[in-house]
Amino acid sequence: MKLLPGFAVLAHLLALIAPTPGVNGQSLPGSLGFSIDGSFLNGRMESSNSILITDNDLTNGHASGFDLTDAPAALNPSGEAGSAAFQWGVAASSGYRHPSALWFQPLDVLNAAPEQSFEIGYLYYRNGTIRTNTGATSVDLSMRIAFSQPLGIDPLEVTFGHNLINTLNNANDPVASADIVSLADQAKVLEFFDLYGNPYYFELSFQVDQTTIDGTLSTPKEFRVFEGSQGRATLLGRFTTNPIGPQGDVLFIPEPSSVLLGFFGFALLLRRKR
Repeated sequence: MKLLPGFAVLAHLLALIAPTPGVNGQSLPGSLGFSIDGSFLNGRMESSNSILITDNDLTNGHASGFDLTDAPAALNPSGEAGSAAFQWGVAASSGYRHPSALWFQPLDVLNAAPEQSFEIGYLYYRNGTIRTNTGATSVDLSMRIAFSQPLGIDPLEVTFGHNLINTLNNANDPVASADIVSLADQAKVLEFFDLYGNPYYFELSFQVDQTTIDGTLSTPKEFRVFEGSQGRATLLGRFTTNPIGPQGDVLFIPEPSSVLLGFFGFALLLRRKR
């Protein structure tokens, strides 16, 4: 009976170590199912001469002026719900005479688990030959995630910046002439928490299709396509408390809170007193 006050303190500590997400914070179940709706946003012009076309609803076909040459078959002439397209540049008078373009094709995700990678969708890239100062320098890809499993989880939206790096063309060096889509960041913090109160991040990376481009040119952060060619990368997502940082490093290693460690120390002290 003399231990009852101590156990009352322990109960208080247990209440303290419970995860304390923000007002909209939620726990993340072990098995998730969801659909994705993609949008290209905030296309940044290279100059006042730039020509950019955005279409975030391909269910009724592409926007006027969109060049569908070598467009992905799954999105031509129209695409399923959640697909989107972004085109930039004025076609040059020689070479591969088509603007550059990106297409996003979403995939339904079933049974995704925290800390495990899963396929979100496909990113198609047409590297056109365009006139100088008519293109774009970057564009954002925003994805709205609507959960179907389990029910009751609020939808979330994550937006990742993509830098569009247009290189000078050199007929004698196709590798140096390959243009690049580069992730500006690879992780976005969410209002989901693990049982220790560590926040979850949504992590994004590229997995380049080896059959459509020399995969040795690309990395999880950079998607390269030869001049006048097309390529496809699978977008991989991951819910993680230990995300990749801007330089490919780990942002941080999550740990149990100091209150939790204090709880174990206090429990050990009570055991010794017995």
